[in-house]
Amino acid sequence: MEIITLAMPIVTDNFEGTVDFYKKITGKEVSVSASHDGYQLKMVDRFVILGAVDGPEALEIPSLVDAIFVVDDLDAYWRILEKESKKIIIPVNRVSTGIRFIVEQNDGKVVEYLQLNK
Repeated sequence: MEIITLAMPIVTDNFEGTVDFYKKITGKEVSVSASHDGYQLKMVDRFVILGAVDGPEALEIPSLVDAIFVVDDLDAYWRILEKESKKIIIPVNRVSTGIRFIVEQNDGKVVEYLQLNK
């Protein structure tokens, strides 16, 4: 059970401009590109840039997320957090990048736990 990396979600109305900005400040290229739940995303270094495709309501839940923990064993984290969280926002589900869940932890932080596709 390990948190492999921490990613910061960036919700924006200027998707391509924001992607270009994070590419400039990090010196990195896009490593992941996907779309689901009415929004698109691109990962640049440790920043996950999200922009609406179907309308701003698609970003309601992503805009709540304070951090994304990329983990090696989602089930292990789910067994703990399904009981220890203040609120389950999205239970375990499959998305284009892997499997995830989103919870409000007892510290008030909203965190997405994500196990990437292999």
